Parts: sequence; structure tokens; C-alpha cells
Amino acid sequence: MPLCPDETITGAAIVVPRKDKTVDDFETLWSAREPSTAEARGGVFHVNGPDSFVTVTKELSGTLPDEFYLDTRQVRDGKEVSGSGYVDLTELDSAELGDNEFITHKGKVMTRDEINAQAYCGGTK
Repeated sequence: MPLCPDETITGAAIVVPRKDKTVDDFETLWSAREPSTAEARGGVFHVNGPDSFVTVTKELSGTLPDEFYLDTRQVRDGKEVSGSGYVDLTELDSAELGDNEFITHKGKVMTRDEINAQAYCGGTK
């Protein structure tokens, strides 16, 4: 998850729109709080991974769908705020990744610094 320099993750969830289209709501597939590593607090964590969060409030059952949203809780300037990102796994190309390289939701390979530079940080992008 892209973060601004002063932000840290406090929790995360994978959500999808409910199948019942008469309800404008989301279903949570996975959620966790209290990151247990500096990497996870910095926005890099593993869904259902045993080491990223102290508390998993909802385990992922099955596999991730092709499309979902990643909702996060972050601390920015001492206040908790929310963040969200859309993931479309069908857009991802297979690639050889080096250290500190990630595939974005559009299939582009970027470093963590390049990803974070895209975050909206109080008027700058």
C-alpha cells in the first residue's frame, strides 16, 4: 500500500462489493490489525501471512478473487485515517522481481520508493 512519509499502517482489510446488488455495501474477506513488523507498518504485508500482523480479525478462506479493494487504517500526523486501493489481478503480468521490486495493480514493476511517491500526501503527489 503506498504511504506518505509520516504514515504507518495500523490495520488492513480485503473487501469486495456484496453480490446482492440491491445493497450498496462491501463484504470483508480478510482483515487484520496491529502490524508486527516495521515492513508491515510501512505498508508491505502478506494477506494471511503469519508474521505481518499480531491480530487477524478475519482469516481469508479460499483464494483471493481477481478484483478486490485493499482498505487500510493508517496513522498520519497523529490521527487515524483510512486508505483504499483497487487490485485487479488479471492485469498483472508474470515477472521476475528483484529485491525491493513490486508489481502494481496495472502490472508495472516498481520499487517501493516509486510506489510511495504516487501517494497523495497533503497536496503533493
